[in-house]
Amino acid sequence: MGEIEGILRNGKRRGVAAVMVLVSLLMLLGVAALAVDAGYLYNVKTDMQRAADAAAMAGAWDLLDEDKLSGTPFMDEEIAAARVSAVQFVELNTMLGGDASMGMNIANDVGGDIVIGYLDDVGDSIDSMSFADPNEFNTVVARVRRDESHGGAVSLFFARTFGKDTAAVSAEAAAMLKDGVVGYRVPSDDVNASLLPLALHIDTWRAMLAGVSHSGDNYDFDSDSESVVSMGDGIQELNIYPGGGANQLPPGNFGTVDIGSANNSTADIARQIVHGVNRADLAHFGGELRLGDDGTLTLEGDTGLSASVKDDLEAILGIPRTVPLFNAVAGPGNNSVYTIVGFAGIRVMHVKLTGPMSGKEVIIQPAFVIDETAVTDEGSGNSYFVYLPVQLVK
Repeated sequence: MGEIEGILRNGKRRGVAAVMVLVSLLMLLGVAALAVDAGYLYNVKTDMQRAADAAAMAGAWDLLDEDKLSGTPFMDEEIAAARVSAVQFVELNTMLGGDASMGMNIANDVGGDIVIGYLDDVGDSIDSMSFADPNEFNTVVARVRRDESHGGAVSLFFARTFGKDTAAVSAEAAAMLKDGVVGYRVPSDDVNASLLPLALHIDTWRAMLAGVSHSGDNYDFDSDSESVVSMGDGIQELNIYPGGGANQLPPGNFGTVDIGSANNSTADIARQIVHGVNRADLAHFGGELRLGDDGTLTLEGDTGLSASVKDDLEAILGIPRTVPLFNAVAGPGNNSVYTIVGFAGIRVMHVKLTGPMSGKEVIIQPAFVIDETAVTDEGSGNSYFVYLPVQLVK
């Protein structure tokens, strides 16, 4: 009898152990199954994030408003184009588990799929985005979602065993077209800044934008042929050649500046006109040319323009460049000192430096400049039409 009881007790223990092993195996299988679904959802999320990033950046690039160059900003078309581009780029991105959908959010509801507004600084939270002035919008938020209201939630595999058939997944990105340029920093020898060694009085620049003082509207840049053509385009122009002539600047409102060693040679100025400012030039300023805490910097220069740079100016016809803006100049000739207060994007449209003084011209007009070497800061109101490349800020 005792032997029989012992056998029963041992059998019971073995049965309990077997059940425990079975439970452990089931738990391990459950964890493994959930891990597979978790990995799958991670990959879905990665695809959706890539699509959101692309949508936000594509939309932000569309916020460049050509009407700003003519002094009459009107962003409705650009904002609409930004929404279309964002949706298109989401549709172009293949996503694991099925494509996501994105609504246009024409009403620009803050919780919508595409939200467009203004951020003052790249470090700002998108929660602080302003919607007060559409003509200043510079940021696109793109939200890509897979849920019941956006194409259906993502189907799961093994989690179904535990009653979980689907999971909602979303991704969000914000991209910004940042202006507010306060200086330049050239990070390597294989890139140059768009900065020209030519300075223009800020009052003259503003008067041109207001249509008060300008040289008409006689030129256009044809993007198809990438050349300047003789026809108006609605954008103000200014003859920056100093001296005689009704439309030319009075002496002291224009000149060359030394961006590099003091008393730059004509060869240095010619190089900078054609190729821009390089790393070695900025080494003379500690590696960075930047407005100070008071919003100014001083550069030595010359109140004039040598006719010897005619060919160099013609070599950059139609190419976007940046000029420093100054509000004061002290001293004559090559003893001039300019107080720089901002920067402006321009194109050189026409050059004529031969013949009578009254017929000499260097015609410029406002232009958008995208420059990766630009340094930006919060609220630089004295810079115009110069931007960093679109960047993700979330």
